[in-house]
Order: sequence, then C-alpha cells, then structure tokens
Amino acid sequence: MTHRPFTLITALCLAGLAVFLGVLHSVLTLSAPARALTGDGHGPGYLSSDGWWLGAYHFDDGALGFCLNAGKLAPVGVQYTYTDAAETGWWTPEQSAVFAYVARTWAGSADRRTAAAGQLATWMFAGMPEAEARNRAGRAGAEADLVYGRAVEMLEEARLRASTGVRAAVVVELAEAGPGRVRVELTVDRIDGPELLPPGAHPVAVTLTGATFAGGESTATISSGTDAEIHVSGSEARVSVRAEASTGDLPYGGRLTVAVPATDAQAVLIAQPSAAGAHAEADATGPSPLPFQPRVVTRTSQALAHPGAEIADHLTVSVDGGDGLLPTWGVRSTEDGFAPVTAVVESTLHGPFADEIQLAAAPPAGSPAVCTVETVVDGVGEYTTPSCTLPADGFYVWTDRIDPTRVDPDGGGARVRPWISEFGVVSEITRAQTPVPATDGKPAASTTRLADTGYDARVPALWAAGAAAVGVLLTVVEAVRRRPSRRITARRSLQPRRARTTWIAP
Repeated sequence: MTHRPFTLITALCLAGLAVFLGVLHSVLTLSAPARALTGDGHGPGYLSSDGWWLGAYHFDDGALGFCLNAGKLAPVGVQYTYTDAAETGWWTPEQSAVFAYVARTWAGSADRRTAAAGQLATWMFAGMPEAEARNRAGRAGAEADLVYGRAVEMLEEARLRASTGVRAAVVVELAEAGPGRVRVELTVDRIDGPELLPPGAHPVAVTLTGATFAGGESTATISSGTDAEIHVSGSEARVSVRAEASTGDLPYGGRLTVAVPATDAQAVLIAQPSAAGAHAEADATGPSPLPFQPRVVTRTSQALAHPGAEIADHLTVSVDGGDGLLPTWGVRSTEDGFAPVTAVVESTLHGPFADEIQLAAAPPAGSPAVCTVETVVDGVGEYTTPSCTLPADGFYVWTDRIDPTRVDPDGGGARVRPWISEFGVVSEITRAQTPVPATDGKPAASTTRLADTGYDARVPALWAAGAAAVGVLLTVVEAVRRRPSRRITARRSLQPRRARTTWIAP
C-alpha cells in the first residue's frame, strides 16, 4: 500500500512527458521550412522586342532552370515544389539521363547565349518540332542563328554524353618482390554503352588494410586510372591486402530535380550539380614480397675417418630476422595455393690439407677440393647432403653457400638473400688417417689419438696384458699354498731358499 502514491506519481509523469513530446513534435513539424518556392523572374537570356523571353528562369531561393512545357504559363509568379524526377514517372532512365546532363551542364550558366541555347535544347528534346525551335530562337534577335546552332550542338552532346551512372573497380596487385600497386578504374554507363574513363579523370579516396602507401599512411587520395605504390605490412609469409575506394560527387547519372507547379504552368528543369558517386573494394592475397635471409649451420658426419670413407654434411637451416626482412621462410604461388620457396645449398668438401685448418672468411686461393654436392631445401629444418669419398690422409672441411640466382625469380628467387659459410669452422672439419699396418702376424696397436683428448689407443691393450699376468701369478701361488702339509713341513725344515716365480704369457 505504501507504494501506490509513488506509482501514481510515476504514471502521471509519464503521461505528461508523452503529451509534451507530442506537442513538441507538432511544433517542430509546423516550424520546419516548406519546400514550396516561387518563380520570381528571369535569369540570363534574351527578351524579344515584342516581350517574349528565351533563357533561364529564376526562383526565390536562387535556383535557375529551363522550362519543360512550351506553350504553358511561364514560371514567373507561380508557386512550385521541388520533386525528384524519378518520382514523377515522366521519362525513361535514358531520357532522364539527357535532361540531367543538360541541367547540370548549362542550366546554371551566367552566359545569356548559353542559357538561351540550353532552354531551346530542352524544349527540342521534350518534343518541340524543328520549325518551332527556329522560330523561338528568333527571340534572340541578331543572335538567333547562333543560339539555334548552339542548341543543336548541345542536344547532340547531351545525347552522346548522357549517362545513367558511374562505376568503380579497384585493382590490387602484389609484387613478387618490392612494392605492390593499387589502381581505381572508373567506368561511365553512357546511353550508347560503357566508357572507361582516361587516367587522371577524377580523384578517388582509397583506404588500405594490410598495406600502406609510399608515405606510410593507410589512406590517400589518388587519381583514377593511375597506379599508386603500396607496401605490404605484416610479418607472415602469406599476406592479404584490402583496398576500399570511393569518389565524391561526379557529373554523371540521370538524377535530377524538377520544380512542379501548383497550377497549370510549365514545369522547370532545375540546375544542380550531380551527386553521382562510386564505391568499390578489392582484396588480394599472395606471398609476402619481403626478402628473407636463410642461414645454414653445418656439422660433418665424421670428425675422424680413414681414406676411402664416405662422409656427408648435416645442415640445420633457419631464417635470420632484421629490419625489412621476413622473419620466416618465404612462400610462392602455385596453381593449388602456396608452397615454400625452394633453394639450393651448394656444399663443397675442401682438402686434403697436411696441417690443421684455421678459421678464415674464404678458402685459400688454389686450395684443393674433393667434390661439390647440392641439397634442395624448402624451409627451416634438418637436411643431410649427398656423401663424398675421402681420397687420402689429411684434414678436410666443408663450406656451404646459397646462391639466389639458382632459384627461379617467379618462384621466389628475387626474395632469397644470398648466404655463404666461413672456411674452417671446427664442426665441419674431418681428419682422415690410415691405420698402422700389422707386424709379426699380429695387429699392431693403433697409434691414433682421439681428437683433443690425449687418450692413447694402446693403453687398453697394456692394461689387459698386465691383468692377465697377475692372474697367472696368483694361480701359481695358490697352488703352492695348497700342497700337502707333509711336504710343506719338510720344506720348512730345510734352509730357506730364494722364491721362484713363473710367468705365463697370456
């Protein structure tokens, strides 16, 4: 019960608000400016000696226009209302296109000869016979022939240049390497067919997603029909770019405004600029045009070997980053989509060298080489080269390189940066040594030392021989110890004598 007063107050407030809003709407509706206007006089043109007018008419809002219905009451002093011509249903789209061309091209002119000829051309296209058109041109006095001739030219131009609209098409192209481009083509739908406008016809505003223009901005105004350089952004191997283009108001299309009279007077074709515009967008997907820098770390398959052994090079392929570089392995376009760029690693086995190999930027001039093998790589990962045979004792070392010219430019070669290894990297060195030949029908102990350990391979054999000799000696001692006590006692009664130890060769 305690809530009822508040509920009642709320209801009254809402009702009052509704009434207030209704009154406010009525006031705003009544106070809105009306679209009615009045023809208040003549614009540019000619007044004949007997009082007939040929030219544009003026309205009290400042608009100019050409009459459409010859023979009806002139617009001066008549009330009018603006109407979209499409709502009248008077003309076909092609006829509206011609009238619209006349209105936006000549109806607003301040030149009286142009205004008079434009009025005459409007009547002629509305159906006025040629003889009557010549007669009405006489209102221009001494310039009658000039006005009529210009009217004929205007009508021919209007029929040729009139259009029902304008269209835009965006072209986005991504380059295999370096900047791409965007271009906006404008096509006007003339009555006789479409016309591709020449380069530079109109400015077009373009917004990019996934790329920027040369100055680093994502939006720019470019001339239609001309290429603008774009730079792909992002760090993926596969990139997508979207471009949206729109024009301002262009002088095309069949849209026009007609002043419709409140009485039986002439309707008037109103001069107004066209509001035709075009919008388009396009997407492009392709390989990133950024270059990428392969890097190869290698390791020989055998650090120690003997002549005649087969050795290979193990490759670990990665990609270096950096400004302006793609931080991943690049891709290329194929009929089925995208595939990794394939590169060739050239591996050369240098040697033999008599002395240990020292680190250097490049192999010594004229140094020997065993072979050069090739390995195709298509991304980061592990690879193994074909094998090479060691021909003799000595030191050997691998070097590796990637030459972009070995890759088809259309297959990504233009984006592969060159790479070459140093000479003498420790992990790429192999030492080849012939085993020591056997002596006295028995294999001789090897004198090969393991790399960098100082460990002699003969030590295990010496330890084995010594252990066997000790074992035999202990056996003999144990046998003597276990002889019958009688004999031992007898020996104890004798004078001590020198102990004798017998060695048995293992």
